[in-house]
Amino acid sequence: MRGREIFAILKPFFLCSVRICRLFPSVFCRWLLSQCRYIRGRFGIGVRYILVCRLTQSCGDNVAVYEGVHLLYPEQLSLGTNISMHPLCYIDAQGDITIGNDVSIAHNTSILSFEHDYSDTTKPIAAGPCIPKKIVIEDNIWIGAGVRILGGVRIGTGSVIGAAAVVTKDIPPMSVAVGVPARVIKSRK
Repeated sequence: MRGREIFAILKPFFLCSVRICRLFPSVFCRWLLSQCRYIRGRFGIGVRYILVCRLTQSCGDNVAVYEGVHLLYPEQLSLGTNISMHPLCYIDAQGDITIGNDVSIAHNTSILSFEHDYSDTTKPIAAGPCIPKKIVIEDNIWIGAGVRILGGVRIGTGSVIGAAAVVTKDIPPMSVAVGVPARVIKSRK
């Protein structure tokens, strides 16, 4: 059975479980999500889905968060439907992240929605504030393995980001982007 079929069968259970999770404080649910980070298989994906639905701004159906994924500031994260976040991804939504429908995020990808302000030379860089920078990942996108997406970018619908690319500026819809920094090498139109 495929993921969507399994989700359709279990959806009433997930909805009931999310309602129960809403009875617990978000601090407890964040802690529980961190403790469930390395549970393998479909059971782990199901538990993480319930907790992610509880913690995020919005969460669609069939969102698979595989083992080893780190989600920081989940309350600033909006998720569509049919999303897969593969093992060892690091997603920091401090500056707000929106991920659309039908998005696949391959393993070892980092998405960082902020940058450090290092302009004040009288302070150590680590003591400087963080500047939030919203990220929007539109629909029907494939993000390859080891990609880094930095704050303030929008990745257009239907785009493919090649493995190990570093996205520092907007990617137009229906594009294939690769490299460091990522640049569009062709259109999918």
